[in-house]
Amino acid sequence: MSEELANTVYLGGIPEDVTVEQIKHLFITFGEIKSVDLPIDSETLKNRGFAFIEYEDIEDAEAAIDNYDEGELFGKIVKVKPAKPYKPKSFYTKPVWHSEDWQRKNNEEYTYKERVRREKQKKRDEEERKKEEEKAKKYQKKQ
Repeated sequence: MSEELANTVYLGGIPEDVTVEQIKHLFITFGEIKSVDLPIDSETLKNRGFAFIEYEDIEDAEAAIDNYDEGELFGKIVKVKPAKPYKPKSFYTKPVWHSEDWQRKNNEEYTYKERVRREKQKKRDEEERKKEEEKAKKYQKKQ
């Protein structure tokens, strides 16, 4: 467990109507609680089924894990585990084309591909112009 989260536990599988006060009341038996973070769903305005409990001491967090993991909370079996640091997944937060690396790579590819396409088009145009000139010369000779 990371040093910064050593005294924080994850409480998962809780009923959606559980409150911060109820969590504090149940988990204070293991030691002094610094804070309880209970994320709320913005649409339903109910908790999201998990919480983080930060204890004053690491030993208190370990006691909560040892004593309450796979325990019952208001009729539901809950998980009490060491909290892990949050790692946002960048590919969920921004489209891939917002990345500077992606833009640089694809702009270079685009400019190269565009340059090749223009050169090929220029050759085709030149060949077509030569054919038209030859046709015009043949036509002039016939007259």
